[in-house]
Amino acid sequence: MRRLMVFLLGMVSLGFSADRAFLIQFHRALVEGLPPSFEAELQGGPIEKKLASIPKDMVQSGRKARVRISYKKNQGMKLEVIGLTEEGQELYGDIFQPYVKVFTLGPLLLSAPTEKTWENYTMTTVAEDDRSVILSLSPKNTANEYILFIDKTTLRLQRLDFKGSGFLTSTILKFTQKDNYWIPEVFLNKTIMEDGTENLPDRYQLVNIKVGK
Repeated sequence: MRRLMVFLLGMVSLGFSADRAFLIQFHRALVEGLPPSFEAELQGGPIEKKLASIPKDMVQSGRKARVRISYKKNQGMKLEVIGLTEEGQELYGDIFQPYVKVFTLGPLLLSAPTEKTWENYTMTTVAEDDRSVILSLSPKNTANEYILFIDKTTLRLQRLDFKGSGFLTSTILKFTQKDNYWIPEVFLNKTIMEDGTENLPDRYQLVNIKVGK
């Protein structure tokens, strides 16, 4: 946690240019700031709504279905529904696993912070000032693009996803400090449909966070 903040504040004081080297260094500081492992319960309106759709006979008697999020460095992130019967676990235990891509902002939280991670992206600095950097990253040979907003002075990241000229999603990731580590705590995700209609942002939060070794 301290190392990441020192890195970001150093970029402010030095006026560091936002380029591929910056992203790799930021990526490395971000990954190193995460604990070896952590576990928490994931809550949020969309979570509760989806859990409510699980048949009651698939939930263990006297228990409530919950979503456990667990992370291990170099292994990845897992979202699992707990409190289910054996059959319920087989049918519904991994229904939230696709959310991992949303909560990790693409390659930022799960991949190794190396040059190779970003070699298949075209990168452009959209804007930079003393407080923030805005980068445009496009996977090569695709029409897709995402904008990455990095706040240098606070623990906040935002990713905007585009497909061609159309805006698709916005994901904001806020972090909290626990045991001198940097842990993602709040996720805000907003989607715009193909017809241009927007939904209200979905809010997800980690509670009862336990840091492992």
